Amino acid sequence: MTNVNETVVRYLAAWNERDPKRRRELVAAAWTEEGSYIDAHRQGHGHSAIDAMLAATQAQFPGYRLSLVSGIEAHNNFVRFS
Repeated sequence: MTNVNETVVRYLAAWNERDPKRRRELVAAAWTEEGSYIDAHRQGHGHSAIDAMLAATQAQFPGYRLSLVSGIEAHNNFVRFS
C-alpha cells in the first residue's frame, strides 16, 4: 500500500471532485481496479462503478463535501478516520 495518509486524502478528494475526468483519476489513485465501496445506501466495485456511484451521490446531494476531521490511524491493514 502506498502512504496511508495520501490514500485517505485521495479518497476524500474523489468524493468531493465534481470534474468527471479528475474524479476518475482520483478514484484510480485511491482504489485498486478490484476495489469496492459499500455502505448502507450505495456500492460500487471497480473504478467505473465507484466513479458512477460518486457521481450519483454528488447529484443527489449538491454541494455536499467530505472533510477529514480526525487523525488517520492504520493498524493490521485497516485504516480508521472521521
